[in-house]
Amino acid sequence: MRHSSPSRCGARGARAAILFGLLGPAALVPVAAAPPKAAPAGAGFARLTYVERRVEQGLGDSGLKNASENSSLRFGETLKTAPDAMARLEFPWMSLSLSPSSVVSFPDELVLSVRLEQGRVMLQSGRREILKLVTPEGEIRGRGRAIVRRQGTTTLVSCVDGRFELAGKGRSVGIAAGQGGLLSPPGAQGPFDLPAAPDGLVPGADPTYVAAGKPANLRWAPRGPAYSIEVLAEGDDVVLVQRDAATASLDLPIAWPGAFRWRVAARDARGLEGLPSGDGHLVVE
Repeated sequence: MRHSSPSRCGARGARAAILFGLLGPAALVPVAAAPPKAAPAGAGFARLTYVERRVEQGLGDSGLKNASENSSLRFGETLKTAPDAMARLEFPWMSLSLSPSSVVSFPDELVLSVRLEQGRVMLQSGRREILKLVTPEGEIRGRGRAIVRRQGTTTLVSCVDGRFELAGKGRSVGIAAGQGGLLSPPGAQGPFDLPAAPDGLVPGADPTYVAAGKPANLRWAPRGPAYSIEVLAEGDDVVLVQRDAATASLDLPIAWPGAFRWRVAARDARGLEGLPSGDGHLVVE
């Protein structure tokens, strides 16, 4: 359950400055005209700072091996999480968290992007734009914090804060905090208002104590047909556990002793994930 600081940026030849988009898309041509020195061919551009349970990393399905914390990610590699696993990637300017049963890849192309094949990811950046995220249905750009899911042939994007642009089939949609959008075979759709945050969390402001090895019973007031639950350590912003639920309660084992906070978001009939609730608190003894 470690959270390490991000590694320094690496890349191959002239694309190093382009892929990080330090000056935004409009600056791609000037940046490429004065390329920096080439980095070693095997240099990593991001680092795995959190790996929980089975996470695989490698080139293609046949080259996947168990991933470990503090390992670097390189061009052309894929990351895959098991049904109960989590992973977090740190870039110099953003982070990307993978939920259970998710697959992302980083094509070995001129401009670095992340491709979401299946599952759920959370992207978070500050003043700079996120890495362009691509799915078979379209692409997402922007800055702030976004939740992206791919289910079937639909990509669902929820903007928690900041602003994001969705583009697909010749159509584009902008979404701001509290809004969501879809990318599907007909193209980009939205913006839609996200579901309101659930309330009535138990445990809530007063922490509940849970014996080691016993699941924590998490409950909240019903709001919507489905939910997403996240668990974080007190005082940290790294999501340690993420689970989906179809009812307004979840028995969730937590593998470590310590103080934790948890939150829940409702999902609407489309599958869009809403804004997260306030924090509930628990202590695993």
